[in-house]
Amino acid sequence: MTHSARTLPETLDGQALRYWLKEAARFDDLAARANFGWLARGYARRAERARDMAERCRAKEIARGRLPAVSASADIHGDSPG
Repeated sequence: MTHSARTLPETLDGQALRYWLKEAARFDDLAARANFGWLARGYARRAERARDMAERCRAKEIARGRLPAVSASADIHGDSPG
């Protein structure tokens, strides 16, 4: 039985990508709600590290051909480069 591109099982990198994006969002929320600046900065650093980990996983998925080469975060304002 062959799998089409839509029914391929999710890779561990795909799962990790989703996890790190959710963690980044969680840390961003914690940073926004923190009462102390030092605590907010710590959460912001953790969020940035989580986004870095997500980008590594995204790069692996792109190399496998499972994701488009242009990331969704590259077009945050809806402006195209051309």
